Amino acid sequence: MPGVDFQVLRAEVSMEHVLSQLRFQPTGRSGNQWHGPCPVHGSSSPGSRSFSVNLDTDRYYCHKCHSHGNALELWAAVHKLGMYEAALDLCRALGRNVPWINRW
Repeated sequence: MPGVDFQVLRAEVSMEHVLSQLRFQPTGRSGNQWHGPCPVHGSSSPGSRSFSVNLDTDRYYCHKCHSHGNALELWAAVHKLGMYEAALDLCRALGRNVPWINRW
């Protein structure tokens, strides 16, 4: 199985790319800090603010389910995939080429 260059993928795919694919609708914004319902555990309240994402650092945290991480980790958590599968799936969803490691 060829390797994915996760460093390149994380540099090229922003949190905004992932949030757009997840159709995330923030219920509140404060600069580049967005709040809203958590896409990981599926907040039932549309006005929920348990999910917080910082677009400057490309990091997220849910104050209810405690899921946290970067954009790729968010994609993996929402779709319940391992990191390798999440990388392939996210690239497909975004119509991007997978950044394969070519050192072999």
